[in-house]
Amino acid sequence: MADAITKRIGVVTGKGLPHLQFMKYLFCGGITFMVDVVAFYLMAWLVLPSLRTDDPFGIVIGAFGWQIRDVPEQILLRNFVINKVVAFLTSNTVAYATNALFVFSGGRHRRVKEMLLFYLLSGISFAVFTWVSRQLIGRYGWDVSWSYFFVFALAMIANFTMRKRLVFKG
Repeated sequence: MADAITKRIGVVTGKGLPHLQFMKYLFCGGITFMVDVVAFYLMAWLVLPSLRTDDPFGIVIGAFGWQIRDVPEQILLRNFVINKVVAFLTSNTVAYATNALFVFSGGRHRRVKEMLLFYLLSGISFAVFTWVSRQLIGRYGWDVSWSYFFVFALAMIANFTMRKRLVFKG
């Protein structure tokens, strides 16, 4: 009886239906993305400058009469990574909570191991994709914003796959 109820709940919540699950993941990812964007851009603008004045966000800031502090390229790249770390820690906490509550079913691992795996895999993904972003900005001259959004989309797909297959039950 309990198994039948659990299966029904899985169908109702969409945790067992791949297409609905991915849609819920995208919605929760949108929330996570907004947390990440706010944390990153507030840091990049007000705390540790890591934007150029011709960056799309820099142009928007300038349109309001506010200013972007110019810093040497090496400082910009260092600050970019630090700002990404702060945004990652903030948004990854939101990601774990929303993924565990609304997207995936737990039970593959105990809660502590599940959280550790989630953060470990997210951390690896973060390191790889931050390196890619840094290369796009430093080596290929991409704007910080274009690199940020491009890499976020790639990371979202990679993270969904890892979380579904390695962290959560499904």
